Amino acid sequence: MSLKNQEVTYTPSGTRSERKDAKRAAAREATQPRRRLFHTDEDKTAGNPDRERFLGDWGSHEANSLWGPHRLRPAPHRASTMTFAAAYPFITESGLGHEGTYIGTDVFGSGAFSYDPWILYDKGIISGPSIVVIGTVGTGKSMCGKSLVARSITLGRKSAVASDPKGEWVSVANSVGGKVISVGPGRAARVNPLDAGPRPSSLTDTQWKAVVRQRRRQLLVALVSLMRQGTPLHPVEHTALDMALMETTAENSTPTLPMVLDHLLRPSPETLALVGRDGGVAVSHSLRRTVSGDLEGMFDAPSTVAFDADAPMMVMDTSALIGASEQALSLAAACSATWLEAAVTNPDGGKRLVVYDEGWRMLADPYMLAKMSEQWRLARTYGIANLLIMHKVADLNEIGDSTSGHRQKALGLLTEADTRIIYRQKHDAMRLTKEALGLTEAECDHVENLPKGVGLWKVGNRSFIVANRVTTDELEVFGTDDRMHL
Repeated sequence: MSLKNQEVTYTPSGTRSERKDAKRAAAREATQPRRRLFHTDEDKTAGNPDRERFLGDWGSHEANSLWGPHRLRPAPHRASTMTFAAAYPFITESGLGHEGTYIGTDVFGSGAFSYDPWILYDKGIISGPSIVVIGTVGTGKSMCGKSLVARSITLGRKSAVASDPKGEWVSVANSVGGKVISVGPGRAARVNPLDAGPRPSSLTDTQWKAVVRQRRRQLLVALVSLMRQGTPLHPVEHTALDMALMETTAENSTPTLPMVLDHLLRPSPETLALVGRDGGVAVSHSLRRTVSGDLEGMFDAPSTVAFDADAPMMVMDTSALIGASEQALSLAAACSATWLEAAVTNPDGGKRLVVYDEGWRMLADPYMLAKMSEQWRLARTYGIANLLIMHKVADLNEIGDSTSGHRQKALGLLTEADTRIIYRQKHDAMRLTKEALGLTEAECDHVENLPKGVGLWKVGNRSFIVANRVTTDELEVFGTDDRMHL
């Protein structure tokens, strides 16, 4: 008989009752704690080096011995990579890929970190190209912004610095073959803020004239409002200013501020019929400061320089205004921004990074805030990426309290930026930073202890700790603390 057909029988030992008793005894023994085998410390160690073999996982039963299991055996846990990425940020992140501008090293991923707002927008990682960089003095935020801008130029991007109040971007522009326009008392350059700027190919003649006229009207209203410390214009003053602009444009296709002022001081019969003899007097005195006040010789003549749309980098250097009054700085910023806006918002101008350094000063200016808000909303239409650099979110407290509409509007620019780069912040500034930029507790702990040159990058919903790497040649150009060294 083969084994396949051979019968195999099994006869259990003992009776059925005996087998049940044996099972009950084994169960009782398994549930009872291991009895202590030794009574004294000497018994435990003498001749028995392997204590755990006798005491088991539960240890000794002696008094004050904290009897219990001393080996932890956590149950295995299974989760998706998305869940682990949220539970353990910076560790399970796969990175953004190699496309874009090289920034430095992903500290936790140990790989190269590259970034480009247009590439990430095409991939759907971010919903907008605006960028905010925040960091206290000496943490490396300026170095980060300059690295991003200068290296992006090698990828065919362009850049424009709306206002350089400290002159730090001049050397960067010179190193990449860009151009610098320096305005200020005693400088040779003249910028006419009423220039029409380059015309987009998509607009008809009628549409283009309407755009230019609206842009000029907004600038004139802003200049007058700034001189009057924010006091709004009366309806009759709006009419007087608009009539002066229309009459100036009719006489000269490229108007200047002195021409508009002349029509305000010598109104035409048509203007007098609408506003009376005194309707435009207050407006004219407010506008006069741009022509013969502390801004004389900067924005009161035809432009002697032009925005070069083909240059890799354009910088509006306003460092000569250091020490000037707040109103003078606001007026210069408004004139520069309007003139620059006409050039950078041209959809035919290509992809361009628009830099707002010392952003806290611009956010405090109502006119600049309105211009920045417009460029934030239309960035995708214009093909630009806005880069706002400031020290801390708490700087917005100087604009107004939590109920201030101006402050809320400025805060909206920070929250709407899909790329937020945070360098080291002091502990007392972390609460506002956390609320404004949507940081987690783990991210806040990292930000407070980041070394110089290392920042937290919040790109969409993803987080990275990135160490910015610069070459020796770049350090000489990007550095801002040379005067502090002996």
